[in-house]
Amino acid sequence: MPMRISTVVPFVVDCVEPIECVRTPVRVFARGDAAPCRTMSGQVRTMSVEPYSFASVQLDASQQAVLDLPLGQSAVVLGAPGTGKTSTVVELIAARVASGAIGPDEVLALCSSRTAATALRDRLSLRLGVATQGPRARTANSLAFSVVGEHAAGVGAPEPRLLTGAEQDQLLAEQLAGDVDDETIAWPEHLSADVRRLAGFRAELRELMERMVENRISAARLVELGCERGLAEWVAAGEFIARYQDTLDTLRPGFVTAAELLADAARLVASGEVSPGVRLLVVDDLQEFTRAGLDFLAALARRGVPVVAFGDPDVATTTFRGADPAAVAGFGARVGGGAPTLTLSTAHRQPAALREVTKRVTERVGTALAGAQRRAASVTDRVGLVQSIVAPSDAEQYATLARRLRELHLLDPRTPWSRMAVIVRSGRQVPELARALAVAEVPTRTTAAAGALRDDYAAKQLLTAVAVVLGITALDGAVATELLLGPLGGLDVVQLRKLRLALRHEELAGDGSRPGDALLAEALADPGALVTIEDMAPGRAARKLAQTLQTARGQARRGATIEELLWTLWDRSGLAATWSKQAARGGVVGGEANRDLDGVVALFAAAKRFVERSPGRPPGDFVTELLEAAVPEDTLAPRSLADAVLVCTPPAAVGLEFEVVAIAAVQEGTWPNVRLRGSLLHPQALGGAADSDVLDERTAVLHDELRMFALAVSRASSLVIVTASEGDDQQASPFLRLAEGEQVPIAGHPFTLRGLVGQLRRRLASVPADAAAAASLATLAEAGVAGADPAEWYGVLDPSVDGPLVDLDADLEATVAVSPSRMASFEQSPLKWFVDVMSGSSGGLATGVGTIMHAIMEVVAAEPEGDISVDRIWGDVERRWGELNLEPGWVERREKRRVQKMAQGLHDYLDEFEHSGATLLEAEGTFSLRLGQTVINGAIDRVERRPDGTVVIVDLKTGRQYPSGPEVPAHPQLGAYQLAYHDGALRDEGPLGGAKLVFIAPETTTTKKTFREIPQRAKTEAEFDEFRVRVHEAGRGMAGAEFIGVRSDNGRDGYDYRIHLVPEVSEADE
Repeated sequence: MPMRISTVVPFVVDCVEPIECVRTPVRVFARGDAAPCRTMSGQVRTMSVEPYSFASVQLDASQQAVLDLPLGQSAVVLGAPGTGKTSTVVELIAARVASGAIGPDEVLALCSSRTAATALRDRLSLRLGVATQGPRARTANSLAFSVVGEHAAGVGAPEPRLLTGAEQDQLLAEQLAGDVDDETIAWPEHLSADVRRLAGFRAELRELMERMVENRISAARLVELGCERGLAEWVAAGEFIARYQDTLDTLRPGFVTAAELLADAARLVASGEVSPGVRLLVVDDLQEFTRAGLDFLAALARRGVPVVAFGDPDVATTTFRGADPAAVAGFGARVGGGAPTLTLSTAHRQPAALREVTKRVTERVGTALAGAQRRAASVTDRVGLVQSIVAPSDAEQYATLARRLRELHLLDPRTPWSRMAVIVRSGRQVPELARALAVAEVPTRTTAAAGALRDDYAAKQLLTAVAVVLGITALDGAVATELLLGPLGGLDVVQLRKLRLALRHEELAGDGSRPGDALLAEALADPGALVTIEDMAPGRAARKLAQTLQTARGQARRGATIEELLWTLWDRSGLAATWSKQAARGGVVGGEANRDLDGVVALFAAAKRFVERSPGRPPGDFVTELLEAAVPEDTLAPRSLADAVLVCTPPAAVGLEFEVVAIAAVQEGTWPNVRLRGSLLHPQALGGAADSDVLDERTAVLHDELRMFALAVSRASSLVIVTASEGDDQQASPFLRLAEGEQVPIAGHPFTLRGLVGQLRRRLASVPADAAAAASLATLAEAGVAGADPAEWYGVLDPSVDGPLVDLDADLEATVAVSPSRMASFEQSPLKWFVDVMSGSSGGLATGVGTIMHAIMEVVAAEPEGDISVDRIWGDVERRWGELNLEPGWVERREKRRVQKMAQGLHDYLDEFEHSGATLLEAEGTFSLRLGQTVINGAIDRVERRPDGTVVIVDLKTGRQYPSGPEVPAHPQLGAYQLAYHDGALRDEGPLGGAKLVFIAPETTTTKKTFREIPQRAKTEAEFDEFRVRVHEAGRGMAGAEFIGVRSDNGRDGYDYRIHLVPEVSEADE
């Protein structure tokens, strides 16, 4: 007869501060009790624990058959997703303990991940209701560590220490970098030094080493196999691995990888050197176990421990890490003793419609020696639904998905955020999608190991600060700017600009000439440099950060641990209180604060683990490892328990269940990703697949992709949403057709109050007589919704300042400065000029390139017999190239090609100038010319005297756009230079012959020259008079109180930003 089980499960309310420990493994708190936790601010807080009961678990006949197995019988249990495998695991253990045949400390459940083990451990603790000497659910690695550790203690050897994937990756990277010039290892030509620097190569190398351990293949044997099979990759890898193992034994004695740990444990158990210590082993998600894990289980079974293993080869998600789907069906033969195979026949989770989608996917997967589990039928009478979103772009895809999730949450109170998940194919997609949803007011959370800690914003800021304290990272202008603009400094860009200007003003007052970046770096290195500007808020914030760094430096000199250094930075920042309050308020800002707090807690957990495992290692090792680690580390650091949507990959969803599952970004080329795994070092060949052809390998990869897709679909109990983008650049995946359903309309506006306000305001701006929109906005404004009240709209509020920038009428001695290079911008659009000047616009990449080329020309001009060759000019460019801060890639390569043309153009111009008989009179000279209350201040690139004795002023241009013929006579910059020479602001060297622009990298030229000259003839006296009036008008306009925006058809006018000049926003309509 079926057994009826009643269960109680805890519900824990969120604690918004970062938590060091939130775990009570034995005691079950009654309603209203409080569980203690310690926050990162050091205060002890409580978390309410409110248990609730759900309906009694009714085991079906196939589940009951598992419980009816003889006491010492091993077995394999196949079960499709949702057939109650984990529930049967719990009930099997509970039944064995309740019968008295096995004590609670004599049974153990093994899971495929630490997260799954933690969840099952809590569930078992509550289900058994008795105290145990240790956790009853663990990972295979954890059990293996106990076995090896017990043996080490018994023989007086040191306890083994696990080498994490991130640590191993870093060691491999250092070894590969050190061996670049070593020719004793004959790497094949296609595995060049550049390839060996890639993270993908190191990932394959780690996988090859794991397969070697599982197959008991030494480095020397790998070399032999490489020679036998004609694989030069194995020969080189074997020689490298031998050298790496010697280095590891020297630098990290006693450290072992997970595969080595499992192999050692299996050997110790098989030899009888260690007693298993359990009388029943129950395994969940066997399909995720590697060969080393399976060997360990087999060794336990052969020592008389009955093993009941549950799994489904159709949803294996970690085959790329060595998991073998076929091992589930073959596990009975591996453990021996005639272990039977049972099949769970009833699908409890998914309604018929969703179960049909899951079957449709799994039927396309190879059976992996199994298949009976696919016949499981749904018995629930709930209605399941499948929906699809196909949008023209990624932005619209994510916006529509966010709207749909908000509809589900707000319109159905039975669907909390925590009962929803969004699953993507790759971990690289998780941060982008999580932030896109969070911006659309869908609270999100991610798994702890979704990315490396160095990629977490909050953790990276703390790591950078510690790296500066320890001298690992030089405190230059870029790093100082990053720290000041980050959460530790707390400045925004406007405040940073004020700070930079204040420091620069003091520097000039002391006759100094250092740039702002150098002053910022000095200020953070020495708090005393900021004493004189503490009266301004940015100065106080910068000094507080500088003092914090100084305090931490003192601690580091006294031998502080990495935990102590991090705590000093965190505690003095005051961010614990700020982010906690933001997290408590919720919304977009609250979600961001929660993610930042999660990152900080994970960083402290990593620091604690580092200190515990390596007490003698310096803090710098921890910082270096994390900053260079490309591999995420698994962690059990407490994370926010706020109601939020989980965004994760298929492996992170193993063992989880949700009401709603969205499978996002199902794009062709992304999911499925049929690129062959192990194409560089062929690690899969060590597992016996050496003779498989490419077609078989691609089929296996496709089946792996289908398994992950099936896992994602099978997590839903009510609704599956599959999303993709389809346009000119990308296509939806064929997988979309496997789960195609009702089409969700593309979102017109976000399903949020902000989105509704925006839509209503747009309607009202387009049709002022729209009474319905006006009434709705009035209702929202009365409710206090931000942006609904017209008094809050831009363009409606009175200006904060309405006076002129310079009051020329009130103060007749006042002057306004006019830059020749800015006159054109002002005349084109006064609003553009104002934004550029007030925002401190730097001009970006183009300005940086121009600065470098002007500086090089100045240096060349200052040398009487200067080398003007292309090689010399390009050499100077390369020495300063780092100033542009370009990321390596196609953009940098494109810019280098363009600047190389500039170097050629500059050489050709200077060479032609030298051979023309002309003379250089001045280079990079400055001038100041006062015209009433207007002062023209400028710098001239070159003043040249032609062979005929006339003087020409030259302005070098590195841009690609030049004035047309009719525009040249009125060009304001050249006109200002001519006026300065004519009116005596420059030394008189002879009659003025005009001015010219020299473009050293033009898009087109009228000759074969690599540069282009655009001359402006010498102005007449009447034209100078007209230009003086023009300068006067520009000066009066620049000193004014209003700046008109000039509209254009495209709305840009060559701006580096977009100014909205439309009737709904601006009155600048003419």
